[in-house]
Amino acid sequence: MSESAQKTDGHDGSPLDSVRLAAAVSEGILTEDQAERLTDFWTSRGTSSPLAETLPHADIEEVRFVRGFHDIFISLGIVILMVGLIYGLNDILPAWAISAAGALAIWGLAEVFSRQMRLALPSFLLSLAFTPFFFIACFGLVVDQDLTSLSMGGWRQTHETALVIPTSLVALTGAILFYWRFKVPVGIAGITGGCLYIAAVLIELAVPGLIEAHHVLFFLILGLVTFSLAMSFDIKDPARVTLNSDKAFWLHLLAAPFIVHSILALVSADMGQGSVGYSVAVIGLFLVLATVALVVDRRALLVSAMSYLGFAIGYLITQANVSEEAAFAVTLLVLGSFILLIGSAWSFLRRVLLAPLSGQPLLRYLPATT
Repeated sequence: MSESAQKTDGHDGSPLDSVRLAAAVSEGILTEDQAERLTDFWTSRGTSSPLAETLPHADIEEVRFVRGFHDIFISLGIVILMVGLIYGLNDILPAWAISAAGALAIWGLAEVFSRQMRLALPSFLLSLAFTPFFFIACFGLVVDQDLTSLSMGGWRQTHETALVIPTSLVALTGAILFYWRFKVPVGIAGITGGCLYIAAVLIELAVPGLIEAHHVLFFLILGLVTFSLAMSFDIKDPARVTLNSDKAFWLHLLAAPFIVHSILALVSADMGQGSVGYSVAVIGLFLVLATVALVVDRRALLVSAMSYLGFAIGYLITQANVSEEAAFAVTLLVLGSFILLIGSAWSFLRRVLLAPLSGQPLLRYLPATT
């Protein structure tokens, strides 16, 4: 079962009889679009549905892209095959042609393991791999040079920079077609990333040096835009039972590093890293992000900020003149305890935070608390 069908994974408590719904899709009785619309239909009726009591608890925030070891076994085969393909063609074809062959192979594999067999983890991996392979193939086809120079800025010459936009648009079109064909939710994050990249190139072409001069603010804006898009999918599915929830998850995961790293870069610019003030600011920011994460019931923001929180705690502990070994151990103990505490008390903390909003229309767009 592909990731696009993961909301119908057997015995997971989806709003319809999940096993039968998945079987109906597999037999061609229903299309995936019809299955999703049918799920939305029952979800929209809330407790009036005779199967409403089987709705999963939204706080679980499930990420189901592995159904069993069969998925892992097939995924290993895919990885080995692709490595063999690339290695075998390495001395025969140029890099862009190898990427083109890889993209074609990925599409063919997706037809079998995503479209027909509907395997979750293989679909996830193939969807992640297709866009970069296809982009490199498109770019290498129009840029007459070794693609290794991409990392060294060799393509940033006037006649070649102008090719970035149409080439990126072609690559983005490929990503959209791949998503349209196989309906793997993580593809939404890839499409969004492609759109953000094209926007960045357009800005750089229009105002050279603007992004470099204000890169922190620029990435913060990208993160907020992506977060807003993720919330638009979450609002459509507050019960977290349709594919909109999966799409939102990957977009939150994409947005979180942009937001967290950009805000902390702004803080460090004002206070400087390695100071008590900066460490306290990091802890305060983590608490703010934790509040936002609890309200929207998404943990991605916290994951991105954990490394910063650990360094901040460690720095404050070292100010007590303890040894490095003791500071390291205490930091891990404090950080781990905090993560376990907030994780185990997640539902309780959400109830406390959302209690003042009881009866407000805003709660209709947020996952329910228990």
